[in-house]
Amino acid sequence: MATCRFRKFTNNRKKLSPVWALWVLFLLTGCGLTRSHFLAPVDFSRFQDQDLPLEAAAWLGSGPQSRITPAVAAVAGAIEGRNRRERVYGIVDYVWQHFGYDSWLRDRTFGLTVDELLTRKVLGGCSDYALVQTTLFRASGIPARLIMTANVDWMLDFQKNDLLLAKGHVFIEAYLEDKWYLVDGTYGFLYLSYDPNSHNFPRGEIRCWRGRDYWSGGIDSVDRATERLRAAASGYQPGGYVDPEYPWDVLWLIRPNAGNRN
Repeated sequence: MATCRFRKFTNNRKKLSPVWALWVLFLLTGCGLTRSHFLAPVDFSRFQDQDLPLEAAAWLGSGPQSRITPAVAAVAGAIEGRNRRERVYGIVDYVWQHFGYDSWLRDRTFGLTVDELLTRKVLGGCSDYALVQTTLFRASGIPARLIMTANVDWMLDFQKNDLLLAKGHVFIEAYLEDKWYLVDGTYGFLYLSYDPNSHNFPRGEIRCWRGRDYWSGGIDSVDRATERLRAAASGYQPGGYVDPEYPWDVLWLIRPNAGNRN
């Protein structure tokens, strides 16, 4: 299942410094990155966590694929952060630094537990990235849930040719301070002003599933994920997408005198 775009770039991203990686993202996405996105460290002290409402706290629990095992807890416990927001940055940074990417593992996506992925330290696509990060979020006290989306352009093409490979993405919703935020841990974006009730997502994506982990939603293989996306495509009405145009921050842990992360 072709779930993420620009995958050849991610295959080499661990060799790039933060500035060069962001410049490649600029070229690929056409986003107008400012100097502050490249250089300014985040002042996490200005963010204050609020008590979790029951609705959000319910998403601290794990599912059958995302159990917080001793290995998961050890990784989460080693990632520092004075509040939920800083821990989100730290976890995304950790996964980017310590996991490789191998497109040959795509046929195993949705079928492995987080514990197995932590052991392998190799991920096969955005679904793996999101699953590992979501589980580490919860192990760090951050309510989180997975969002699977279907790509609008693919859905329209699929309605004309049902032999096309499925195309979508997996985002994460994380509860920071006092509300839900949208995280794209594969590409390293934190979307602000996020509306969790909307079905419209950045880069032409439509929500087709939300859950604790894939297995809890009956998605245990690429074939099952493809079925979910095909069902969304079959019922999609043209013109149903509106770009939410959320402002965003880059999920880089840039600190003064940090230097390159190579």
